[in-house]
Amino acid sequence: MPKKKTETARWVYKFPESDQLSRVPELIMLGYDRFHEASPLIVHQHERSYEFVFVDSGKVTWEVDGRLFHSHAGQFFYTQPGEWHRARFNFIEPSSIWWMIIADPSEHTGWLNLQDEDRMEIHNQLLHLPRIVFVDSRVREPFNKLRHIIEHKESLASCRVRHYVLDIILQIMNPSSSRQIPLDLHEAINKLTDDIQAAPDARWNNKVLADQIGVSESHFYRLFHDLHGQSPANYIDRVRMDLACQMLRQQEVSITTVAMDLGYKTSQHFATVFKKYMGQSPSQWRSHS
Repeated sequence: MPKKKTETARWVYKFPESDQLSRVPELIMLGYDRFHEASPLIVHQHERSYEFVFVDSGKVTWEVDGRLFHSHAGQFFYTQPGEWHRARFNFIEPSSIWWMIIADPSEHTGWLNLQDEDRMEIHNQLLHLPRIVFVDSRVREPFNKLRHIIEHKESLASCRVRHYVLDIILQIMNPSSSRQIPLDLHEAINKLTDDIQAAPDARWNNKVLADQIGVSESHFYRLFHDLHGQSPANYIDRVRMDLACQMLRQQEVSITTVAMDLGYKTSQHFATVFKKYMGQSPSQWRSHS
């Protein structure tokens, strides 16, 4: 039986496809992808360039040098030049993302027409950037502007492209502070997520979790959503789905066993939740992984 074709909505610009952008060689690639189901994204690297990925919707788990990084809507994930990275299990989850690949500023005099002092300051800040950065929703605008400029070959294209690329980078280096959470509560919620990952089959609910950090259910829900970009229930299901993917790679383990081990009362309920998050049934995912 032929493998089902993965459904995506993709738009990609690759330098130097546009003559008008020949003066912006720093922008190596720019793209948008919408994945309706779990889709292949295998290990790769970008020599002498940075990759920035903005998660527009959904959630994506990345792996860099064996370490996992969880990103969700409203966050950037980035890699430095030469770093090998991939989506976890070589499959990106159902999501929509903007991404761009930018030449290393330390190697290009006149990078984005900046003075050397500013260029090297950006280089130094990028070296110390957190792997995951939370930004506000206005970052979507420069991405959409870039696409429109490139598609419609607008006047002063190279100048405007440099402007919007720099706007995105500055937003990443100066992330929104509107979602900051008090340090003690931040640490307490991180401890809870460790507990959830250690016992994904437990009967977690908002009251139990809120009581553990001493806040009301409604306050806990808001804190958790601000920190993780999703509800506690969705987070718990996604933890279970990550473990389910690991277990499904073991062909000798039945789907019913996976469902029971992860705390689902029936394999049918498990299959429904799995398809919601992965875009495929457990048996389909197993056959394609």
